[in-house]
Amino acid sequence: MNDNKEVKIHLSIKPTWSILKEVHEKTETFLKNKNFKIDFIEATIMCGAELVENAIKYGSEDEGHSIITFDLTTHEGEVVITVTNGIKDEKDALNVKTHIDKVKRTDDPGKLYTERLMELMENPKPGVSQLGLYRIAYEGEFKLDYIFKNKLLSVIAQRKY
Repeated sequence: MNDNKEVKIHLSIKPTWSILKEVHEKTETFLKNKNFKIDFIEATIMCGAELVENAIKYGSEDEGHSIITFDLTTHEGEVVITVTNGIKDEKDALNVKTHIDKVKRTDDPGKLYTERLMELMENPKPGVSQLGLYRIAYEGEFKLDYIFKNKLLSVIAQRKY
């Protein structure tokens, strides 16, 4: 794929587990129609699913922030996935920030992924592993960033193609 034209998927979704299938299918169809390679498609599907899963697990169900937005854009040789959700507790946003900051500082996301697996085996914490963020960086080869503003958390994943 070698276009400079922006193409996009936008979904506003209710935080239910069944939505993961829709995100998977729409992402796969969209990227296949644009003739991306299968390994890139699989990595992008995994990334989107992990980000939406985190939004469902840690997202807010308060009024005005109960919808998750999923945006996938391709432009000038790069895919960008942005998932935005309300936050129940600011500690959840700080937890995401801590893990993404680690990923941003490392030259070896595989090592971070392995270290996180070991931490979780030694000291399991139900529901707060954030392992998916490390998987996105390591297996998916995406760069991660975040924006936290007005009780909304956006996690941004970018990868060249």
